Amino acid sequence: MRKIGLLLIVCAWASSILAVEKVEWPSSFVDGWDKYIGKMVQITTPLYVCGNYYDSLILAAERLYVPEEKAVGLADGDSTAYWAIKKSNREKMISLSCNIRNYEVRTGAVVKNLQARVVAPGKLVTGATPKFTNNKPEPKPKMAKGGLLVCAANIQNYFYDLGGYAQRKTTKEQQTLQTLKICKAFKQINADIYALCEIQKGDSAAQMLVDAMNKMAKKNLYAYVSHGWSNSDMISCGYIYRMDKVKPYGEMQYAYQDTTSHYRYRLMACGFEQLTSGEKFVLNINHLRSKRGTGSESNEKRMANVDSLLVMLDKIEQEQVFGDSDILLVGDYNSYTQEEPIQTLVRAGYADMVMRDDSTGYSYVYHSEAGYLDRVFASESMAKQVKQVAVYHLNADYFYSRGFKRGLDDTMFRYADHDPILIRVELSAAL
Repeated sequence: MRKIGLLLIVCAWASSILAVEKVEWPSSFVDGWDKYIGKMVQITTPLYVCGNYYDSLILAAERLYVPEEKAVGLADGDSTAYWAIKKSNREKMISLSCNIRNYEVRTGAVVKNLQARVVAPGKLVTGATPKFTNNKPEPKPKMAKGGLLVCAANIQNYFYDLGGYAQRKTTKEQQTLQTLKICKAFKQINADIYALCEIQKGDSAAQMLVDAMNKMAKKNLYAYVSHGWSNSDMISCGYIYRMDKVKPYGEMQYAYQDTTSHYRYRLMACGFEQLTSGEKFVLNINHLRSKRGTGSESNEKRMANVDSLLVMLDKIEQEQVFGDSDILLVGDYNSYTQEEPIQTLVRAGYADMVMRDDSTGYSYVYHSEAGYLDRVFASESMAKQVKQVAVYHLNADYFYSRGFKRGLDDTMFRYADHDPILIRVELSAAL
C-alpha cells in the first residue's frame, strides 16, 4: 500500500508537470501572474520577437515602438504621453529564456503556440527551441523604375586607420569583414548614389570602400566626392556615386564653417547632375549629435545642429548656390519622429518623406523598441520628384552578434546597426 501511495503521489506530480494550460496574451494575465507561477502554459496568441539577447527573446503580441515615435519626447517638455507608452511597452513584454542561436533569429519573427514554464512575472523558460514563422530575411523593397536611386546608409564607424579612436572599436579582421558585408549589401541595393554616415578618416575610408566596391563589381564604376582631407580622427559623412549615372558639381557646402569642428564634415551638401538628362539636385547629408548624455543635453546639441543646418539650407535656396533649389535631405538624425529636431525641420517647410511613404516603419531597434532615427526630407520643389521611399531591413532586425564585430558570417546582414533607406527620384525641370 505504501508503494502504491508513493506511486500515486509521483504520478500526480508528473501530471502537474506535464499539464499545459492554454492562455492568451495578455488577456489571461489581467489579474496578475500569481496563479501561473511554476506552471506550463501554451500561449495561443502569436508573439512577435521584439528583442534578442543571447539566450533570451523579448516577445510581445505586436511590434513595440519607441515612445518618441508616437509622443512628444522628454526633452520637449510634455512627458505624459511618453511615460504612458513606456509603461505600456514594459507591460506588453515577455522575456523567454530558451535554446536558441541568437544570431539566427531576427526581430519581427513570430512564435505561435509557445509552450513554456512561467518562473516569475513576465518571465518564461523552455528547454525547447521555439518554432518561428516570418524569420526569413525581408526581400529588397520593390522600387519604382526609372530616375535615380539614392541610398542613405549609416555604416557604423567605418574605419580606415585602426589607431586612435578606432583602436578601441575595430580589429583588422573586423574591418575586412565589415567591408565585405557592406559591399555585398550595396551590390544588392545597386544605387546610383550612396550618402553615408559614420565614415572615419575622411577620404581615406571612402577610397578604401570605393576600391572594394569596384573590385566586387569587376568594373571601375564607383568614385567618391572628396572632402580634401584624410588625416582627421573625426567621424564624418560622405558620398559614393556611379560615374556612369551621375557626376558631382559645385562647391561642397558645410553647415559648420570651422574646419576643426566635430560637425564640420557631418552636415554638408553636394550637387549632383544626372548624366542622361542633365537635370540637377542637391543632396544634403546629416549626422546629428548622438543620444549620449542626458536627454535634454543631447537634444540641445542636436537642435544646435539643426539651427546651423537651416542656415546652410536657406543660403543654398536663396542664393541658388548650386543653381537649383531641389534639395533632398538624408542621414542619421538621431531623433525619432515626434522629437524637436524632426518637427523643427518639418515646420521649416521640409517634407518628411519617410512619414509620407512608410509611417509605420522603422530603421533602428533599441532595447526591443523600433523607430526611425534615419530620415528623408525634401524641399517643396524636390518633394514632387521623390517618387518612393522605402527601408531595407538588412541590419536593425538582427542581433549584433551576427555583425562584423562578432564575425559569425560574411553575409550582407548586420553590416551596421541602422537600416539603409532607399529613395527613388525622378528629376524634372518642370516641377
